[in-house]
Amino acid sequence: MPACSRSWVSTCWSWPSEPARPSSDNPFGSELTMLTTNPRLAALLDLVLVLGTAILVKTLMMSVAWKFAGPVSLLCAMLLATWLIRRRGKRWSDYGLKLAPGWRSKLLLLPQILLMLSVMVGVSVAYKVWINPLIPIAPSLEDRFADIAGSPGFLALWIAIAIIHGGFFEEMIYRGFTILKLTEVLGGREGWRMPLAIVLQASFFGVRHMYYQGVGGGLATGLMGLGFGLMFWLFRRNLWPLIIAHASTGTLAMSMRYLDSIGVTEPG
Repeated sequence: MPACSRSWVSTCWSWPSEPARPSSDNPFGSELTMLTTNPRLAALLDLVLVLGTAILVKTLMMSVAWKFAGPVSLLCAMLLATWLIRRRGKRWSDYGLKLAPGWRSKLLLLPQILLMLSVMVGVSVAYKVWINPLIPIAPSLEDRFADIAGSPGFLALWIAIAIIHGGFFEEMIYRGFTILKLTEVLGGREGWRMPLAIVLQASFFGVRHMYYQGVGGGLATGLMGLGFGLMFWLFRRNLWPLIIAHASTGTLAMSMRYLDSIGVTEPG
């Protein structure tokens, strides 16, 4: 079939690995080709598609199963991001899911994880001391995890979510994909670009958690996202310390909720 007879949809969704061919039937062909082949515009398109999917699916899920709106929406965003990355001829290792070669990098993993845990504790303490008295976390935070009380089954479910959604998906999408795509949009990682990308992803990360934590919880998670983003930069774009620390603290938090519900952690 001649190239000029290709549909508008085919032209619109031709990616750099398969360059779009403007059709004489499509007056917007040149603009669409530029959108999908210009590296900065292509990175912006990827970001809009992935983060937009996360927002849309979560909005739809809120009236159906709000407790799982975050995990389900991020799963959809994760699947789309993976497809887009492969269409670009890249892998998740290009977005931080890798260890640097050599024993030194592997030996550094433990102190990096400990540093991550220290950052998380520091941010939590700072929030409780300076922000929480003014803007407390919404009570719906406890409502979301109420099913854990006395239920080993729900404990196992939420631990799985903490590891897969919190540990892997959040770090891969927000710290890996979002930060590095933002630097592509901004034209590189030099100077002010990387810090700005870190601040922007932290802001979005905080807003994403406001649906069950309120404004106070959004500020807390935003600060956490800022700390995680800075560590991602410090660790030379290595996601593994962030993933392990995030999954570990999430698992511990869920376990403590369960133990508290059955009286194990109560004083006396």
